[in-house]
Amino acid sequence: MTGALKAKTFRVHIEQDGTLYIATSPNLKGMMVAKHSLDELEAAIPSAVRDLFAACDVDVVVSQAEDGDDEFSPWVAFPAEVARQALKGVV
Repeated sequence: MTGALKAKTFRVHIEQDGTLYIATSPNLKGMMVAKHSLDELEAAIPSAVRDLFAACDVDVVVSQAEDGDDEFSPWVAFPAEVARQALKGVV
């Protein structure tokens, strides 16, 4: 991984289609997750985003940010190396 990557914030839109909840992002091309419950969906979003970044050889940590509005939920992906370095300073 190069040091050039900075944290990326992105919005996630969740909608219900029949028995499925579907998450997409206008900021992350190709991001789509579908699950039968909201809890399952929110738990699956970080893995889907990590997979998208991994396809570009970038290892990221993904977390939901503070509450968004009624339409979009804010999330952030930041380089895993940044997290590792920060944790070294804490321990």
